[in-house]
Amino acid sequence: MENTEDFFVLKVFKAAPGTAAAPYLKDCALSYSEEGAFIHADTAEKKSYLRAVQAAGKNISSAGYRRVELADREGFKWTEEDAMSFFLGFRSIKNGADIVYPQDLDTESFRTVRSIITWLRDTIDEPASALNPVSYIVYLNSLNAITGNALTIKAYTGDRLHAENLTGLMTVGGGSDNPPCLYELDYNPTGDENAPVFAALVGKGITFDTGGYSLKPSELMRSMHTDMGGSATIAASLALLAVSGFDRRVKAWLCCAENMVSGKAMRVGDIISYPNGVSVVIDNTDAEGRLVLADGLIRAGNSGAEYIIDAATLTGAAKVALGRDYNAAMSLNADLSSEFVSSAASVNEYAWPLPFDKFHLGLVSSQLADITNSASGDGIAGATSAASFLSRFVPSEKWNSWLHIDLAASYRKTPNDIYQIGAMGHGARSVAAFIRKLAGRR
Repeated sequence: MENTEDFFVLKVFKAAPGTAAAPYLKDCALSYSEEGAFIHADTAEKKSYLRAVQAAGKNISSAGYRRVELADREGFKWTEEDAMSFFLGFRSIKNGADIVYPQDLDTESFRTVRSIITWLRDTIDEPASALNPVSYIVYLNSLNAITGNALTIKAYTGDRLHAENLTGLMTVGGGSDNPPCLYELDYNPTGDENAPVFAALVGKGITFDTGGYSLKPSELMRSMHTDMGGSATIAASLALLAVSGFDRRVKAWLCCAENMVSGKAMRVGDIISYPNGVSVVIDNTDAEGRLVLADGLIRAGNSGAEYIIDAATLTGAAKVALGRDYNAAMSLNADLSSEFVSSAASVNEYAWPLPFDKFHLGLVSSQLADITNSASGDGIAGATSAASFLSRFVPSEKWNSWLHIDLAASYRKTPNDIYQIGAMGHGARSVAAFIRKLAGRR
């Protein structure tokens, strides 16, 4: 351990399982000595091994260490996968992740990926007093700087919302003093403004969610500054594609609003109509995310993209089904969901498919409008009915190439064995890997 003026710099080594020295139990996963900390993890099963490395990072941070050095030793060298797992566990909201990496790992590409994931986590954790739909541009510009300004960013707010018929954003955001905003991000490595769009991405950006007049209790509202996690995940995935040199055009729409209570806020029973002709009755003002995503999905469908992908912290039902370890993948094309799950696994993230079939599309039918934003009844699957709602804003000819991701693993209100409280940064690498996989199979 190196003693600096303010704190110790702890050296962290990898070691063989079962080699902890006294007074530790032989089979313990983490031990300390005068040299530093030793992670005793079995490499036989990759997923379990990386989880053990991440757990060690989380435990070392929780023990009070603020800066660590990942050190190589004979027979035990750190890899990028190891280092990324440790980074994910070590980082905390208050102290970040001050880690010195082995020289051969401290490459520009690895630093850039860590910077993008750090941006994702820090942005989701930002309080709503700082990050609102309009101030979001500051954060997006900082992300774009990491990519070398590879993205073109356009913002639609104020009168532009009316001119662009952004019904959902105007409805949800109308009750806030901070006006709603749609951000259009364009990664176009071809330089041709008429180049076809390979993938169109849509992210939910509710920067604070009170639930509106269907008011949330305080305990549920406490973490609602993170309800923009889908938009940040989509933006980060686009940045990851850009820095990897992806050679196809990808566009993204971030649908950003605050769901507040005021004399201008939407009411239960309101009926709204979207420019694609679909009318919606508002049966629950706390089912607002799907209303803003509809605006982005209409634009994604009009882009002519081969694939449409949306990501959102959309339903509590997904968290009930999968907990906060897995993101939920849903598609009317089961093969597409399976490919996303395997793409997530390829970057050591977790995803799992939830059932979604064409017979589910009637779950959101209404006698007052074409559809309702909140289906109710015996046995209604909340994540599935939300996907059913979104399907009405995706062209039917694109249903087999549309993937919906319910981000159950975006944020932790309480720590677990591998994450501290806060944003997990989980999902952006999955989306980027999935898009690369789709491009590679053609």
